[in-house]
Amino acid sequence: MRKSILAHKSRIVIFITLISACLTSAGWAASYYVDSTGGNDTSSGALTAPWKTVAKVNSVALRAGDFVYFKSGGIWNEALYPKSGVSGGVVTYGAYGTGSKPVIKNFYADNKSYIRAQDIEFRSKAGDIPFLIYNGSNHISVYNCNIIADTACTSYAALWLTTNVSYNEIVNCNLQHNNAGIQCDVINLRRNANYNVIEGNTISGSTHYCLASEGSDSTYPTYTCNYNFIKGNTIKTTGAALTLISNSNRNLVEDNVIMGGKSSTFNVNLPRSLKSVSQYNIIRRNIVRDNTDPNSSGISTEVYRYGTDPANVATGNHIYNNLITNIATYPIVFATDGSVGASAYNNYYKNNIIYNNGFTYQLWIMNSPVIYDNYFNNNVFYKSGITNIMNIRGLYTSVAGIQSSDPSHFWGNIQQDPMLDANYNPLAGSPCIDAGDFLTKVTSATGTGTTFTVADASYFSYGFGIASGDQIKVGKATATVVAIDYVKNSITVATAISWNSGDPVSLPYNGTKPDVGPFEYGATTQTAPTTPQPIPLNLH
Repeated sequence: MRKSILAHKSRIVIFITLISACLTSAGWAASYYVDSTGGNDTSSGALTAPWKTVAKVNSVALRAGDFVYFKSGGIWNEALYPKSGVSGGVVTYGAYGTGSKPVIKNFYADNKSYIRAQDIEFRSKAGDIPFLIYNGSNHISVYNCNIIADTACTSYAALWLTTNVSYNEIVNCNLQHNNAGIQCDVINLRRNANYNVIEGNTISGSTHYCLASEGSDSTYPTYTCNYNFIKGNTIKTTGAALTLISNSNRNLVEDNVIMGGKSSTFNVNLPRSLKSVSQYNIIRRNIVRDNTDPNSSGISTEVYRYGTDPANVATGNHIYNNLITNIATYPIVFATDGSVGASAYNNYYKNNIIYNNGFTYQLWIMNSPVIYDNYFNNNVFYKSGITNIMNIRGLYTSVAGIQSSDPSHFWGNIQQDPMLDANYNPLAGSPCIDAGDFLTKVTSATGTGTTFTVADASYFSYGFGIASGDQIKVGKATATVVAIDYVKNSITVATAISWNSGDPVSLPYNGTKPDVGPFEYGATTQTAPTTPQPIPLNLH
């Protein structure tokens, strides 16, 4: 009898659990509304009886799947402390009504998960951080928001993702740090900020970096910022733009437009458009332009040690199909300040366009024993009216000259006008068309299947569990990458294909070979993606 009662109770518990899950997934989660002028915290929170304050929202025990809507045009000088949801039942904070985005002072997520913020402006005018995701927070999605550190805000960054945070995404947002009187960043990923997506945003302001990825420091020397996607953003800055430093490894930086850069008292040493001093990052199809400060650099690998932090070692980075133009001083630079342990070696530049930058030399490599074995092939280097545009370890020469004197590190490069239109697409007759190199080749024996080895798998991404893997062309076959073993150089694709040993492997291309630069000639759609759209809220 006792066994029968226990079995009956177990069935009741299971039934209640299933019903609760169904209620959440079927849309039975609660919706609450907040109106800064017409609300009352003693009301029910219904659309016709909204609450008034963020403090009231913070005090409510929200459940997985719940929605909280702030009235458009409202202003709350308060911090929002979001509640966690669950997988399949996020807690959503959004907007209702018409007009400008509702304005809330801060968003603080401390060890929170499964949250979505959408269509809200977070603006701080004091010392508070506008938006903070930290201390183990994960699966927080931010869509179509404004995140702004105002002119009087003294927070170091407008958006922090720091200390063991993962699987968060910042998409289609406007982010700014507008205090010109302090050293500041706009976005700062730090101390084990791994597997995050920064996509389709407009990022501007800052006196230091617009977007900084810094994994380790002297306090946490083993921490990383790895496997992040930085994709399709427009970065406009008065400081430097984007940096991958201190164990920021295996990240994908693609399809960004990076503009500006000006020296200030907070960034006086070569304001860099894109600083690459970490390991095994993929940097591809970016447009780096218009850094007109006299101390500027475009893509910079200047290795150093900051204070007692671990020294930067730049190796294994694959930098291809980018465009660099209108950089005042050094479009590409490899250098060091002599710090012990800092070095730069085995980095690969392929299929890039570097042209009409301000200084004579389109590439500068310092003569240093810690800078060695960096490879440049099938790039276009050009400056109108000048022949000797390469400064390689003190040798001032042309592209043909350096390829003749150092063919093991320079080959297949071109010194011609790339012939591009106003949007950097190759015109008919451009020397960039079909002039690129394949990224790698098959090393497996001829066969059929889903897994094969290549000479260098680090040109590709499998999506890291946060995005789709690369589409690739293997010989004449096309496939989607679903897994990569970077140690064994093996690639696994979604469907079986046939290959021959030695087949070329690249991203998809038109013509007989890949083009040089970010865009393929004759492509029906550009390689760069459109800005991702926010997920519509389920207003009910």
